[in-house]
Amino acid sequence: MNESLVLHWIDGGSAHIVQTDGHFATLQSTRQAAVGTPLVARVRLESAERIRFKVKDCRREPNGFLLVGRWVDLSKTTREELLAITAA
Repeated sequence: MNESLVLHWIDGGSAHIVQTDGHFATLQSTRQAAVGTPLVARVRLESAERIRFKVKDCRREPNGFLLVGRWVDLSKTTREELLAITAA
């Protein structure tokens, strides 16, 4: 899990990226979300202040929720920045 980038959900809670390929992602989240829910997060990236994520699956885990889904409307620059951060 990548602890260096925190996604702060606009509606409350936060998440960390477990894995991503730049298009799809698995997130460890403090909040649950129904399938199909579009979530918006504040982030500290050079190329973006907010990113959007659409939930495909949500599973309860002992320390929160595992969200599986895809990034929505990421620019190429933001996608590359996410990949660089998660590869570190």
